Amino acid sequence: MSPLPFLSLLPLLSPTPMSAGTVLGLSTPPLHFVIAADMTGSSKNPAYKYADQARVLSQSIMLNQVRSGDTLTLLRICEGVQTVADFKFLSKNGARMGKADILRYTGALTQPCTGRGSAITAGLSKANALLARTAGVGSVVVLFSDGALLDDAGRAKLPTVFGKLLGSKDTRQLFFAGLSPEKDRNGNSIRDGFVGALGKAGDDARVLMAGAYDLNNVYPTFADAVKKARR
Repeated sequence: MSPLPFLSLLPLLSPTPMSAGTVLGLSTPPLHFVIAADMTGSSKNPAYKYADQARVLSQSIMLNQVRSGDTLTLLRICEGVQTVADFKFLSKNGARMGKADILRYTGALTQPCTGRGSAITAGLSKANALLARTAGVGSVVVLFSDGALLDDAGRAKLPTVFGKLLGSKDTRQLFFAGLSPEKDRNGNSIRDGFVGALGKAGDDARVLMAGAYDLNNVYPTFADAVKKARR
Protein backbone atom coordinates (compact mmCIF):
# COMPACT_ATOMS: atom_id res chain seq x y z
CA MET A 1 0.00 0.00 0.00
CA SER A 2 1.34 3.41 -0.94
CA PRO A 3 1.03 6.60 1.12
CA LEU A 4 0.30 8.55 -2.05
CA PRO A 5 -3.53 8.67 -1.54
CA PHE A 6 -2.77 11.45 0.96
CA LEU A 7 -1.62 13.59 -1.94
CA SER A 8 -5.01 13.18 -3.62
CA LEU A 9 -6.77 14.15 -0.38
CA LEU A 10 -5.03 17.50 -0.34
CA PRO A 11 -4.85 18.84 -3.91
CA LEU A 12 -2.18 21.49 -4.25
CA LEU A 13 -3.47 24.68 -2.68
CA SER A 14 -7.12 23.65 -2.84
CA PRO A 15 -8.91 25.76 -0.20
CA THR A 16 -11.76 24.79 2.02
CA PRO A 17 -14.82 27.09 1.92
CA MET A 18 -14.32 30.35 3.79
CA SER A 19 -16.67 31.25 6.61
CA ALA A 20 -18.60 34.51 6.55
CA GLY A 21 -16.50 35.72 9.47
CA THR A 22 -13.31 35.07 7.56
CA VAL A 23 -14.58 36.78 4.43
CA LEU A 24 -15.57 39.84 6.44
CA GLY A 25 -12.30 39.88 8.32
CA LEU A 26 -13.96 39.29 11.67
CA SER A 27 -11.50 38.27 14.35
CA THR A 28 -11.17 34.79 15.81
CA PRO A 29 -8.75 33.80 18.58
CA PRO A 30 -5.28 33.64 17.01
CA LEU A 31 -3.02 30.61 17.04
CA HIS A 32 0.73 30.14 16.78
CA PHE A 33 1.51 27.40 14.27
CA VAL A 34 4.91 25.71 14.31
CA ILE A 35 5.52 23.37 11.37
CA ALA A 36 8.74 21.39 11.70
CA ALA A 37 9.80 19.20 8.78
CA ASP A 38 12.44 16.51 9.35
CA MET A 39 14.28 16.36 6.04
CA THR A 40 16.97 13.85 7.01
CA GLY A 41 17.41 10.47 5.32
CA SER A 42 13.68 9.74 5.33
CA SER A 43 13.04 12.47 2.77
CA LYS A 44 15.14 10.59 0.22
CA ASN A 45 13.20 7.31 0.48
CA PRO A 46 11.27 6.98 -2.82
CA ALA A 47 9.01 4.29 -1.37
CA TYR A 48 7.37 6.64 1.11
CA LYS A 49 7.55 10.01 -0.68
CA TYR A 50 8.19 11.77 2.63
CA ALA A 51 9.29 15.06 1.11
CA ASP A 52 6.23 15.16 -1.14
CA GLN A 53 3.90 14.42 1.75
CA ALA A 54 5.56 16.96 4.03
CA ARG A 55 5.26 19.60 1.31
CA VAL A 56 1.57 18.99 0.65
CA LEU A 57 0.71 18.78 4.36
CA SER A 58 2.50 22.08 5.02
CA GLN A 59 0.83 23.74 2.05
CA SER A 60 -2.61 22.64 3.19
CA ILE A 61 -2.05 23.94 6.73
CA MET A 62 -0.84 27.31 5.46
CA LEU A 63 -3.75 27.69 3.08
CA ASN A 64 -6.61 26.17 5.04
CA GLN A 65 -5.66 26.66 8.70
CA VAL A 66 -3.56 29.82 9.01
CA ARG A 67 -5.65 32.97 9.32
CA SER A 68 -4.91 36.65 9.63
CA GLY A 69 -3.53 37.35 13.10
CA ASP A 70 -1.89 33.94 13.47
CA THR A 71 1.84 33.49 13.99
CA LEU A 72 3.61 31.02 11.69
CA THR A 73 6.99 29.42 12.31
CA LEU A 74 8.60 26.96 9.90
CA LEU A 75 11.52 24.81 11.07
CA ARG A 76 13.62 22.59 8.80
CA ILE A 77 15.28 19.77 10.73
CA CYS A 78 18.55 18.25 9.56
CA GLU A 79 21.61 17.65 11.72
CA GLY A 80 20.64 21.04 13.14
CA VAL A 81 17.53 23.24 13.09
CA GLN A 82 16.99 25.97 10.50
CA THR A 83 14.29 28.62 10.91
CA VAL A 84 12.79 29.02 7.43
CA ALA A 85 10.11 31.53 8.44
CA ASP A 86 8.82 33.15 11.61
CA PHE A 87 6.24 35.92 11.40
CA LYS A 88 2.75 37.10 12.28
CA PHE A 89 0.51 36.74 9.26
CA LEU A 90 -1.71 39.74 8.63
CA SER A 91 -4.04 40.20 5.68
CA LYS A 92 -6.87 42.44 4.55
CA ASN A 93 -10.46 41.22 4.81
CA GLY A 94 -9.43 37.78 6.00
CA ALA A 95 -7.52 36.89 2.81
CA ARG A 96 -5.53 33.67 2.84
CA MET A 97 -1.80 33.41 2.36
CA GLY A 98 -0.81 33.92 -1.26
CA LYS A 99 -0.06 30.89 -3.43
CA ALA A 100 3.40 32.20 -4.41
CA ASP A 101 4.36 32.69 -0.75
CA ILE A 102 3.14 29.23 0.23
CA LEU A 103 5.07 27.58 -2.58
CA ARG A 104 8.24 29.50 -1.73
CA TYR A 105 8.06 28.68 1.98
CA THR A 106 7.26 24.99 1.53
CA GLY A 107 9.90 24.62 -1.16
CA ALA A 108 12.55 25.88 1.26
CA LEU A 109 11.10 23.89 4.17
CA THR A 110 11.32 20.53 2.40
CA GLN A 111 14.78 20.70 0.81
CA PRO A 112 16.54 17.39 1.59
CA CYS A 113 19.42 17.50 4.04
CA THR A 114 22.98 17.02 2.86
CA GLY A 115 24.68 16.16 6.17
CA ARG A 116 24.26 13.30 8.61
CA GLY A 117 22.51 13.12 11.94
CA SER A 118 19.13 14.36 13.06
CA ALA A 119 17.88 17.01 15.46
CA ILE A 120 14.27 16.09 16.18
CA THR A 121 14.65 16.84 19.90
CA ALA A 122 16.37 20.15 19.15
CA GLY A 123 13.53 21.03 16.78
CA LEU A 124 10.91 20.53 19.48
CA SER A 125 13.06 22.46 21.93
CA LYS A 126 13.26 25.31 19.43
CA ALA A 127 9.47 25.21 19.15
CA ASN A 128 9.23 25.58 22.92
CA ALA A 129 11.40 28.69 22.85
CA LEU A 130 9.50 30.27 19.97
CA LEU A 131 6.09 29.60 21.47
CA ALA A 132 7.16 31.27 24.72
CA ARG A 133 7.25 34.60 22.86
CA THR A 134 3.52 34.40 22.18
CA ALA A 135 2.39 33.52 25.71
CA GLY A 136 -1.38 33.56 26.01
CA VAL A 137 -1.86 32.52 22.38
CA GLY A 138 -2.95 28.97 21.62
CA SER A 139 -0.26 26.89 19.93
CA VAL A 140 -0.40 24.11 17.34
CA VAL A 141 2.80 22.16 16.67
CA VAL A 142 3.19 19.88 13.65
CA LEU A 143 6.27 17.68 13.29
CA PHE A 144 6.55 15.80 10.03
CA SER A 145 9.14 13.07 10.55
CA ASP A 146 9.69 9.36 10.16
CA GLY A 147 10.49 9.39 13.89
CA ALA A 148 13.99 7.90 13.64
CA LEU A 149 15.88 8.88 16.79
CA LEU A 150 19.07 6.78 16.62
CA ASP A 151 20.95 9.62 14.90
CA ASP A 152 19.50 12.29 17.21
CA ALA A 153 22.24 13.34 19.62
CA GLY A 154 19.68 14.88 21.97
CA ARG A 155 17.23 11.97 22.07
CA ALA A 156 17.74 11.35 25.80
CA LYS A 157 16.16 14.75 26.46
CA LEU A 158 13.12 14.11 24.26
CA PRO A 159 10.71 13.18 27.10
CA THR A 160 11.69 16.36 28.99
CA VAL A 161 11.34 18.61 25.95
CA PHE A 162 8.06 16.98 24.96
CA GLY A 163 6.75 17.25 28.52
CA LYS A 164 7.50 20.96 28.50
CA LEU A 165 5.41 21.42 25.37
CA LEU A 166 2.51 19.59 26.98
CA GLY A 167 3.03 21.47 30.22
CA SER A 168 2.19 24.77 28.57
CA LYS A 169 -1.41 25.88 29.08
CA ASP A 170 -1.26 27.39 25.60
CA THR A 171 -0.64 24.08 23.82
CA ARG A 172 -3.76 23.10 21.89
CA GLN A 173 -2.52 20.38 19.53
CA LEU A 174 0.63 18.36 18.80
CA PHE A 175 0.55 16.49 15.51
CA PHE A 176 3.28 13.95 14.69
CA ALA A 177 2.87 13.01 11.04
CA GLY A 178 4.67 10.60 8.73
CA LEU A 179 5.93 8.12 11.35
CA SER A 180 7.60 5.19 9.63
CA PRO A 181 6.61 1.51 9.91
CA GLU A 182 10.13 0.50 8.82
CA LYS A 183 12.53 -1.21 11.20
CA ASP A 184 15.41 0.73 12.71
CA ARG A 185 18.97 -0.55 13.02
CA ASN A 186 17.95 -2.47 16.13
CA GLY A 187 15.13 -4.23 14.32
CA ASN A 188 12.35 -2.30 16.05
CA SER A 189 9.61 -0.31 14.37
CA ILE A 190 10.72 3.31 13.95
CA ARG A 191 7.20 4.48 14.76
CA ASP A 192 6.97 2.36 17.92
CA GLY A 193 10.41 3.49 19.02
CA PHE A 194 9.42 7.13 18.70
CA VAL A 195 6.14 6.63 20.56
CA GLY A 196 7.96 4.77 23.30
CA ALA A 197 10.50 7.56 23.67
CA LEU A 198 7.70 10.04 24.36
CA GLY A 199 6.64 8.04 27.41
CA LYS A 200 3.23 8.34 29.04
CA ALA A 201 2.92 11.92 27.82
CA GLY A 202 2.28 10.48 24.36
CA ASP A 203 -1.18 9.43 25.59
CA ASP A 204 -2.25 13.04 26.13
CA ALA A 205 -5.52 13.89 24.36
CA ARG A 206 -3.81 16.79 22.60
CA VAL A 207 -1.36 14.46 20.85
CA LEU A 208 -2.31 13.20 17.40
CA MET A 209 -0.16 10.77 15.41
CA ALA A 210 -0.20 9.59 11.83
CA GLY A 211 2.02 7.01 10.21
CA ALA A 212 3.31 7.17 6.65
CA TYR A 213 0.18 5.32 5.53
CA ASP A 214 -2.29 7.09 7.84
CA LEU A 215 -2.29 10.73 6.76
CA ASN A 216 -5.25 10.27 4.44
CA ASN A 217 -7.41 9.30 7.43
CA VAL A 218 -5.91 11.43 10.19
CA TYR A 219 -5.64 14.86 8.55
CA PRO A 220 -9.40 15.63 8.83
CA THR A 221 -9.16 14.96 12.58
CA PHE A 222 -6.28 17.43 12.80
CA ALA A 223 -8.21 20.08 10.88
CA ASP A 224 -11.19 19.66 13.20
CA ALA A 225 -8.91 19.98 16.25
CA VAL A 226 -7.51 23.26 14.93
CA LYS A 227 -11.04 24.56 14.43
CA LYS A 228 -11.94 23.69 18.02
CA ALA A 229 -8.71 25.27 19.29
CA ARG A 230 -9.97 28.70 18.22
CA ARG A 231 -13.08 28.55 20.36
